[in-house]
Amino acid sequence: MNPFITALDFISACMSPLFPAIIAGGLIKVLLVIFGPTLLGVMSDTSDTYILMNALGDAPFYFLPVTIAFTASRKLNCNSYLAVMVASVLIYPNVIALLGGETATYLFGVIPVAHGSYSASIIPAMLSTIFLKYVEMLVDRFTPDWSKNFLKPLIIVVITAPVTLCLLAPLGTILGNVLHLVINSVYGFAPWLAMLILAGVMPFIVMAGMHWAFLPTALLALADPGYEMMLIPAMLCSNTAQAGATFGVAFKTKDQAMKQIAFPAGISALLAGVTEPAMYGVTLKLKKPMVAACIASGISGFLSGLVQLKGYGLATPCLTSLVQFVSPDERNNIIFAIGIFALSLFLSFVLSFIMTKDEKKPEASVHTESTTPSAAGNTVNIPDGKVEIPSPVKGQVISLSEVKDSTFASGILGEGYAVIPSEGKVYAPFDGVCENVSDTLHALGLRSDQGIEMLIHVGLETVALNGAPFTAYIHNGERFRKGELLLEFDIEAIRETGCEIQTPILITNAEAIGGVNVEDEKLVIGG
Repeated sequence: MNPFITALDFISACMSPLFPAIIAGGLIKVLLVIFGPTLLGVMSDTSDTYILMNALGDAPFYFLPVTIAFTASRKLNCNSYLAVMVASVLIYPNVIALLGGETATYLFGVIPVAHGSYSASIIPAMLSTIFLKYVEMLVDRFTPDWSKNFLKPLIIVVITAPVTLCLLAPLGTILGNVLHLVINSVYGFAPWLAMLILAGVMPFIVMAGMHWAFLPTALLALADPGYEMMLIPAMLCSNTAQAGATFGVAFKTKDQAMKQIAFPAGISALLAGVTEPAMYGVTLKLKKPMVAACIASGISGFLSGLVQLKGYGLATPCLTSLVQFVSPDERNNIIFAIGIFALSLFLSFVLSFIMTKDEKKPEASVHTESTTPSAAGNTVNIPDGKVEIPSPVKGQVISLSEVKDSTFASGILGEGYAVIPSEGKVYAPFDGVCENVSDTLHALGLRSDQGIEMLIHVGLETVALNGAPFTAYIHNGERFRKGELLLEFDIEAIRETGCEIQTPILITNAEAIGGVNVEDEKLVIGG
């Protein structure tokens, strides 16, 4: 990958596991605004309850250097506990007091240490963990085996901590401030134009993963001045527009299969802000609804820039998280947010309804020949009689409708079932060729010698783990024999990240081979 994509990939790996805590903390802060001193005096900001709950809301942000160090170390495959130890120094109370004073600070009496506050910072911990990774590799090379248990960790932290305090932490703060300044300058020049463009192209930014580049600055803004004016409002416009456009398709189309996909995908975008099923299953697939969504999102973004809409908590913007726009000072902010939400939803629905063709999709013809073309254009040679394919993963077989992801549950990607794994291994279910191993190792695309195409997707949302719990024993284009071990994965490690371990196993060219049945925990074709 080029350096820019590599940086986005690293930021994504550092930030995505922290989202549950960040969302919870942000919404607690918002709820304190609603139910705190501003509402009938239910809670005083000096009461014990308020102080404790406020600490709970602040904790995910205050301790970001520590949690970032942990997730970065998992991505870089270096010692997580040493990375956390070094990052913890940045927010150690005595260090905070020392670096917040007026007297100059020196390490070893000669090396100046820049003053600053690193609580709620992100980039310093990322840089320190990257540095620790290379120090660990170097120290491991030169320390004798008999001394690695005690000498290696000592040398690593003695080298990494001073460099972090004197160089990397100040550099990270400077980089963060510069990035924050650039984004604020663009917004300050013409907020309506900046938001029109950002909201209008947000679906493609999300597809490319570039929204991660905005996340550090969004967190900095939430820490100081306490609100964010670009990423959160733009995603509110975009997520809502995807929901409206998808509902427009659902109400307009006569294609029952598309209706079954569009309704749950629209609900997912509207209530949870999860737009991938809507984008990949409906709007991007049909193209014109995506155009409708971008137009509605851009117009809504234009208005959010005019009124300078602010987000006060970091949750995926949607109907159920509108409380993050409640301001402690500006009563109109939540009113603006509700109005922009309604406009984006209504406008995208109307545009999509008008632009979507109401043609019923022709029924797929059933092939009775033994040789048919697959979806990928390859030849499928199905022999006479029944073809049985055993499960490539051991565990409990469940129907696709039980999968906690509408993209798989709807059958848009293929027919089959899912497995709740009891063993972290994927075996070859037939003789064939590996057509695709995902870069993050969480999914395999297999093709049998008969032309049957299978997708094995280990877990849900596991693409965000960036390959950490996976080990692949097969590569693109390689042949395999039935029963060979293709992939290993750590079930507990996946669970610990909060990802679901349900593993969909799909025949992606089922239509070309006349459909697939599930019998006795096997995929059955023909017969």
